[in-house]
Amino acid sequence: MPTGLAHVDDQQYAASALFSYSNSFSVGPLEIEYSVDTQNLQISVEVDLAGVQIGSGTLSASNPSLTLGGGVAGFKAEVTLTASFNQKQVTYALELCAPILGCTDYNGVLVSW
Repeated sequence: MPTGLAHVDDQQYAASALFSYSNSFSVGPLEIEYSVDTQNLQISVEVDLAGVQIGSGTLSASNPSLTLGGGVAGFKAEVTLTASFNQKQVTYALELCAPILGCTDYNGVLVSW
């Protein structure tokens, strides 16, 4: 039975929630999940291929680029993520290979803040 949540203050939230957010981007069987922390200037990423994690890492000022890759069930992928903290964005360059179809390159901006 719904309570209306009268016991929860509508002004109650963690201040850190204002400085971080998460999202994902996918191409076919490849998914890049990311969380941006604008307060600490870092981006955590996880790359899944056909539902299996093939890599993860964190982009920061001291580690602005990351290449992750692997193969699952006949699919192969390699993703390079590069953070430009001056431009406030992360770009991606990836190659995705699928059985029978072959390989395709994709490039773009993953996220801007």
